[in-house]
Amino acid sequence: MDGCTVFALEVGPDQLHITVRIDRNSKSANATAENICAEAASVLDSYGMRMLNERVFGTLDFHETYARIRERFPDMAQKPFSYIQGAPVHGDGLSGVQIHAVKPVSDENPRILYDGGRPCGSVWKREDATYVHIAGIHGLQSGSRSRLDQAASMFEAMNRLLASQSADFRNVVRTWIYLDDVLEWYDVFNSVRTDKFKSFGLIPGSADESNGNPVYLPASTGIGGRNPAGAFCCGDVLAVTGNVEVSVLPGMLQPSAYSYGSAFSRGICIEEKEYRQVFISGTAAIDETGRSLYPQDAESQIMKTLEVVEALISEKGAKFKDIRSATVYLKRAGDWRVYEKLAGRLGLSDLPAVFVVADICRSELLFEMDALAVVD
Repeated sequence: MDGCTVFALEVGPDQLHITVRIDRNSKSANATAENICAEAASVLDSYGMRMLNERVFGTLDFHETYARIRERFPDMAQKPFSYIQGAPVHGDGLSGVQIHAVKPVSDENPRILYDGGRPCGSVWKREDATYVHIAGIHGLQSGSRSRLDQAASMFEAMNRLLASQSADFRNVVRTWIYLDDVLEWYDVFNSVRTDKFKSFGLIPGSADESNGNPVYLPASTGIGGRNPAGAFCCGDVLAVTGNVEVSVLPGMLQPSAYSYGSAFSRGICIEEKEYRQVFISGTAAIDETGRSLYPQDAESQIMKTLEVVEALISEKGAKFKDIRSATVYLKRAGDWRVYEKLAGRLGLSDLPAVFVVADICRSELLFEMDALAVVD
């Protein structure tokens, strides 16, 4: 597709990850969006899949246009999606699209999850496991105005929706959190998340802690990004229940994020009969003590981040070629060229990643990456 690269990568016989990467500026953002939706619909049809979750990055002023365009495609119309401010590295409009699709079991499986009549996610039951994707949840619905109250309300809404599907945060394997002005209040957000995870039973007390850290926390990305609702924060959640084995990646090259106030794991692995999925949290260039490395040196930060991501996925037998979906966050648009040069040198030019210009949680950090890898 002109100006874009489309990756359609399978996860076993019944899951598919579609990543649309914008490679260069188009003369028409509308035409690009129409082509993306048409291509995604074609891929879904050719694989016999239905969309379980869609995450879209782009400029906020393009949200309504994209929402109108996708309604023209039956495979996408009326289905929930997350839209996050993430400027493209060149031009305007969309930065990229990520879709998690699944093989339908019946007309009603997968099904859309509603909250007060509003579509807010999807549920898919496969054999003896259930996937619950919750999309674009924020705390503004409760009328909360402060950052602290909105963050608390967001997590409470997520937990309420999980409970409606006989799940809770102990079944959550992955969260994606986007904060307006992340550098202004990331510490406040972390304190709210920790308090809520304590109330949800994820951080119970010393009896179930090892070396001062909780036994289990989900993988997570916490990054700068505004949302169309104008809330201070919004997020997506993936929970998996049933006969699956879930384990935390120890992450030997970096300390536990909880040790410096962030309640998430470096990575989570879920194992089913056919494959294991390795979810890598948002990862940046920090050392084994939690200190930021190579301030303002994009090339060194990128190399360190790739080293850590490779080490994390290798803990479960995966390599870069096993990555099915990734997001690359760049504080400065011009550093895309630095990444492109390094990726070419390392053989990673075909990594199925979306590139987004966004603030990272520390002012000195210029690069962050998250990923999903799959091993048969």
